[in-house]
This record gives sequence, C-alpha cells and structure tokens, in this order.
Amino acid sequence: METHMIVRLVLGLLITAVALAIAGRRVFFLYRMIAAGQPSPGRLDGWPKRLAGQVVEVFGQARLLKWNVPGIAHFFVFWGFIILTFTIIEAFGALFDADFHIPLIGKSPVLGFLEDFFGVAVLLGLIAFAVIRLRSKPSAVGRDSRFYGSHTTAAWVVLGMIFLVIVTLFGIRAAQLNTGVSPWQETPRAPFFSYLLSLPLEPLGETVNERIEDVMVIGQIAVVMGFLVMVTYSKHCTSSSRRSTC
Repeated sequence: METHMIVRLVLGLLITAVALAIAGRRVFFLYRMIAAGQPSPGRLDGWPKRLAGQVVEVFGQARLLKWNVPGIAHFFVFWGFIILTFTIIEAFGALFDADFHIPLIGKSPVLGFLEDFFGVAVLLGLIAFAVIRLRSKPSAVGRDSRFYGSHTTAAWVVLGMIFLVIVTLFGIRAAQLNTGVSPWQETPRAPFFSYLLSLPLEPLGETVNERIEDVMVIGQIAVVMGFLVMVTYSKHCTSSSRRSTC
C-alpha cells in the first residue's frame, strides 16, 4: 500500500472511531432513559395502518410536497441522502482500496448517473433553502417569519454540513476520473457532473489529483461522522428528574 493510502486509512479510521465512541455513548444514554419509561399498553394497536401512513409521509414526503418550492426542495434533499448512501460506502471503501467499487452494481452507469443527479439536486435544494431563509429571516421580518422562534444557527450548520458532503463527494469523483480509479472509468460521462468537474483538474496531473482525492475522502468521512455526532446530540430530552441537552 502506498504511503498516501496508509495516511488516508489511518486518518479515516481514527476519525470514525472517535465519532462512533462519542455517538455511541450518547445513544446508550438515550436507550437507558427510554428503557426507564413506563409501559404504554396498546401502543402497537393498528400498527400496519400506522406503518403504511408513515411510509407515505416519510418516503413520499406527502405533507411537505404541499408546500410547493420548499416541499420539492425537501423531497430532493431527502431522496438525495437516500441515494447518496452509496457514495458514503464508496468513500469508506476508498480508505482501503483506491479501486474500490460496490460489488455487482458499483460500476453501473445508471448508479453513476443517479448519484450525480441527486448530488446536483441536493445542491439546488440547499440553494432554495438558503434563499428562503434569507428572505424570511426573523431579524428582517420579525414575527411574520416562518422561522421566528426557531434555532436558525443550527439550521445553517446543517445546511453547511450537507453542502460539504456534496462538495467532497464531487471532489472525490472528479479526481478519481483523472487518476484512473473511478468505477466509471469506461463510462466517464455517466457521472455527468463529476466528469465536467474533472476537466479543469486534469491538467494538474495524476499526483495532484491523488492528493485532491485524499483530502476529499478524509473530508467526506469527517463531515459524515460529524453529522452522526450532531444528530445524536441535536434534540432536547426530558427525564422525570432533570432536563438534558442532547
């Protein structure tokens, strides 16, 4: 294994281990708090109908799609994250093997296209969210703002982290096309946006593109793991004896 791959692997595993330890500690705390609660008889009554309703609401984004532009943006960001789970797997695989691809489907042009399509869709969704928040920020319109009383700083942090996930994703894919290790080396235009980004990077040479890929892989893992920690600490939980900030 080349030196830069060893450094990539060590840093990636270190970041992952630290994040999992922090998030795991929090999840264990939440589990103990939930387990201490009183039984709720009948809470599973009618579960098939309730489950079907949740599937429609969550995966179909039925309620949010009633909000026109915000709903459509949320739909694409949500489904973008579902589809882009494959790219997270690819980033972790790249820690161990520069030529990694997901077995069976990893080199499919369809997967390459879908990943890029939803990556671009998420970026457009983020732009829409940012514009909506800037136009309706509480400091400008007061109580008329749809975000009045909400934690706007946390929302901007989330948008920023999602943006970094997408930036590092496309950085990895563009650099890989120029170093010859992309799963779509034989169909480079399938990941269409990554291909376009690879063109201005190509004159930099293979070595520079390798370093770009190294930085972007580590960046992707750091942001994803940071997101994991943030999610586990992102709500306010109340127990019978005290209030805990998650």
